[in-house]
Amino acid sequence: MSSAGQPQTTYGSGHGTWPYILPYVSFLLAIEFSLRMPAWTQGAMLFIKPAIPLLLMVWFASRGAYAELRQSRLSLKTPLDISLGVLLAILWMAPFVLIPSLGPKDAEPFNPDLLGPSSREWALGIRMFGYAVVTPFFEELFIRSFVMRYAEVWSKRGDFRSVPLAHYSLTSFVVTIVVFTLGHVPWEWWVAIPWVALTNLWFYWRKDLLSVIVVHGVTNATILLIAIFGEGWFEGADGPLSLWFFV
Repeated sequence: MSSAGQPQTTYGSGHGTWPYILPYVSFLLAIEFSLRMPAWTQGAMLFIKPAIPLLLMVWFASRGAYAELRQSRLSLKTPLDISLGVLLAILWMAPFVLIPSLGPKDAEPFNPDLLGPSSREWALGIRMFGYAVVTPFFEELFIRSFVMRYAEVWSKRGDFRSVPLAHYSLTSFVVTIVVFTLGHVPWEWWVAIPWVALTNLWFYWRKDLLSVIVVHGVTNATILLIAIFGEGWFEGADGPLSLWFFV
């Protein structure tokens, strides 16, 4: 990004969409593939699911993609990003804690002993890396850098890279909310809609993709930390409420 509000090119010639689409789609496909695999493979899939989009992002970055990240920097406003991430984690979890019936009825929660009880820390560390580091990068590159800009030009067959980052339009605001929400399971839609709407507004103000990646990463990290340390904090209809379904 040459400067805030200025058009940019993120991936040389051509349409420039693959660096944004492929990591995101690869992760969704890995999840679908994992759901169809036997239980004994889930330990390996814990590594594979974040590794595929991470390797794709590294490969595309090595070929000149993601100029918006190369020119992003942490700043004096980053503590505000972190604080917002913590608040949004509470927003994400609160409805399901206050009204447990809103939660999933048959979803398989994350198993922290997936690699065996003696390797619990390794499983949680890998999950934290994938959930709070890898996911925010590929999801924000897709939603906020690609979808938000592409929504403004698709009907004109324009180049999304000609649209400045964090440029507001009602169309892009609504489209990012819809696409982000549909990327989550239906029971999460209650919280996905306000989360992405609020972070869209934050992005319009900050005009820095790294800032919203930090917000996203802190949200996910906080949710996982609460799941780890908050076991038994809350009561459901059948006793202590498990928080592992959040992650």
